[in-house]
Amino acid sequence: SLFTAFVSFASLVVAFRTSNALNRYTEASRYMHRLSAHWFDVAGTLIAFCRPATATEEQVEMFQQVLVRLLSVLNGLCLENLQNGNEESSSGGFRFQLLGTQDLDARTQKSIARSNNKVECVFQMLQCLIVDAQASGVLCVAPPLLTRSYQQLGEGMVTYSEAKKLAFVPLPFAYTAVSYVILVCAVFYLPLKMAIIAKGAFSSFILSFVAAFLLWLMNGVSEALDNPFKKDARSLDTSS
Repeated sequence: SLFTAFVSFASLVVAFRTSNALNRYTEASRYMHRLSAHWFDVAGTLIAFCRPATATEEQVEMFQQVLVRLLSVLNGLCLENLQNGNEESSSGGFRFQLLGTQDLDARTQKSIARSNNKVECVFQMLQCLIVDAQASGVLCVAPPLLTRSYQQLGEGMVTYSEAKKLAFVPLPFAYTAVSYVILVCAVFYLPLKMAIIAKGAFSSFILSFVAAFLLWLMNGVSEALDNPFKKDARSLDTSS
């Protein structure tokens, strides 16, 4: 019947959008943990490579301190960009705690603040820091071993770029608009059909309300998870 076909079509539309939202959620969770793993691996490997250093202890200590602080800034900037998505700012979003950014020199802080691509700017600073440390004797390891740190740093940026598709590429507007049109039609069509099928006004109201409410509820869940990194989605806690 027409009623069965309409309800089935509306359910399929909402189910597809909800399934897409859950897939985005699981992907976002995987990307977020991979980012942290990459940054930790870079920091741990480079600090271990400082053991055979020929430079002074002060130079080694300075390199390690700057390294950890720049990685903290890089991680915070990545998560902030993912949280904001296409929005320029997010006043109600997570606030990320960075490790000792005030200890960085004024030139570095100004360069990051003035850059239009802050994540890429800090990433380049880290690469330059590693090259300078190798030249000054802080990192005295074979080049093939040091390459591992560059690879992990690059893989972290690749993971960030892949995660950006979840924050910057929402579900197509055409599909979203069609979903809302179908849901609005359901609100008006279900009571008319239920009045014919159900016995009594109360049972007709309950059945119509429950059916329409479930459809709108599932659509609302999928809309909230459109960008899983946002605090408004109440899904991923990127501040932890």
